[in-house]
Amino acid sequence: MNATERAQENCKLSDYDIISDVLGCQKQLVQKYTTALCECSDETLRDLIKSQMSECACDQFAAFQYMNARGMYECDCAQASEVTQMQDKFCRCAQEMNN
Repeated sequence: MNATERAQENCKLSDYDIISDVLGCQKQLVQKYTTALCECSDETLRDLIKSQMSECACDQFAAFQYMNARGMYECDCAQASEVTQMQDKFCRCAQEMNN
């Protein structure tokens, strides 16, 4: 058995370990892109950051969906009334900020 095979044998990661790490990294990247976007004034660079952040957020959601479909990341679905209530709350906040 060579060194690579021994290392692989000693470091067996489960599907959960791998996808959980992917999800965590994607969440951190979205946060970093958000900070970069807020601190950037160059329009071309802002567009690039927005594009990368959007792609990263899609990857994060795909990792979440993978975990959720396999029972690795369970969450309760919100009732339609709760969704509407939160939409109203954030719309009011946005309106207050614009005043």
